[in-house]
Amino acid sequence: MPARRPKTTARTSVGASVRVARVGGARPRVGVGRKSVAPASVVRITEATGESPRGWEAAVAAAVKSSDAKSPIGVEVLRLWAEWDGRALSRYHATVKVAYRQSLKAPARR
Repeated sequence: MPARRPKTTARTSVGASVRVARVGGARPRVGVGRKSVAPASVVRITEATGESPRGWEAAVAAAVKSSDAKSPIGVEVLRLWAEWDGRALSRYHATVKVAYRQSLKAPARR
C-alpha cells in the first residue's frame, strides 16, 4: 500500500483553500505565532489636474505631483485633452484620481 501524503491544504469557512503546514506530524497549524497588527488607516481619493507640453504621460505625472497625496498608491486617469495650435497638439492636460493611504490617530484615552 503506498504511503499517504500529508494534507497541505485546508478549507476556510467561506470555502477558500489555505496552505497549512504540518509540524512534526502534529495537526495542521494555520498562522500560529503571527500577530501582525497593521496600523489603522483609510484609503483616501483626491482629484487633481496637470498639464505639460511634452505629452500625456508627463501631464499625468504633473497631476499626481500637484495632488496633496504624499505617497500615492494608485492613479485613475479620468480625462485627457489637448490644445490644438492649428498644426499639432501644443499642450497636454490630464485629470486624475489619486489614491493614498492616510493613518488614523488613536482615540484619546480618558
